[in-house]
Amino acid sequence: MTLTLEGKTIGREAPPLLIAEISANHDRDLDQALALVDIAADAGWDCLKLQTYDADSLTIRSDHPSMKIDPVWGKENLYELYQSAGMPMEFHAPLFDRARERGLLPFTSIYDPRDLDFIENLGCAVYKIASFEMTFDDLLRAVAGTKKPVILSTGMATLDEVSHALDVLDGAGSGTVVLLHCCSSYPAPLDQINLRAMTAMGDAFGRMVGFSDHTIGARGPLAAAAMGAVAIEKHFTNDPSRPGPDHRFSATPEVMAEIAYGVAEIHAARGTGLKHTTEAEQVSKAAGRRSAFALRDLPAGHTLTPEDYRFVRPGAGWPANRPERLIAAHLSRTVARGDPITDDDLAPR
Repeated sequence: MTLTLEGKTIGREAPPLLIAEISANHDRDLDQALALVDIAADAGWDCLKLQTYDADSLTIRSDHPSMKIDPVWGKENLYELYQSAGMPMEFHAPLFDRARERGLLPFTSIYDPRDLDFIENLGCAVYKIASFEMTFDDLLRAVAGTKKPVILSTGMATLDEVSHALDVLDGAGSGTVVLLHCCSSYPAPLDQINLRAMTAMGDAFGRMVGFSDHTIGARGPLAAAAMGAVAIEKHFTNDPSRPGPDHRFSATPEVMAEIAYGVAEIHAARGTGLKHTTEAEQVSKAAGRRSAFALRDLPAGHTLTPEDYRFVRPGAGWPANRPERLIAAHLSRTVARGDPITDDDLAPR
């Protein structure tokens, strides 16, 4: 399975696609947002992801107690939070342009079907569905109707909920769907991210699976890469101490660079999955494996006995894991004491 978008490839044999998430860290300041694009590119990431919503996309004005939120988010209710965190619509085009100029694939999370025409006009190549929206069937059907690929985050979800979302997307004719495992806690504790759920979803649905990370630091993404994540998404900032709802759990430029470098090394270390002698092992194999060496001068025509040889290092002679070939074998030529007994020294049977 592979998916190529504007020259960026998602696939089980490809390096993990690195998705840099601006989230609310634009601070409603275009210069700040453009600076984040450059940070993502300089750190070696592949994609820039935005979030397209305003407060009315997500909720309504209400004083109902259910609308109250933890003060850690900097606001007292959901509407106020989304009103302050939503990115102005006029930022999208310049951010898409800057991302492409810097070699990044730009795309966005969509939260309201009413924004679909606006995003389509940006030339968005793939849509992201956030974990909180994966149970919003109307949104899934609208996005599927574009026939474009979908990256579906699955935080908080059960396998049944993931199955339902996939049924809705597939039934509406969606393009390729890539799943992202996610722990929707901000920040997410490392002991709660349950990375083996990536394997469970891959086995259950036969889809490519990546990881949307909300932990602090690089360990979660690097572990996900080692476990075969096809994509890694991470919130990032230029300063975690800035005011705003997301800066506090977002990666610094240094952490972003650490992840990019580490993921590349891990991908190389994962290899092909085929068990064979690697090029780097050839010298060790030749020097360290045991083979037959003559313990005395052995004339041509001699019939070998166990007293004539030992299996010792290096592996220049007949290998020690096929000793039966040497039992009562006849020599086709002379072998001097201390020389390996090779296949060429043995007469055909």
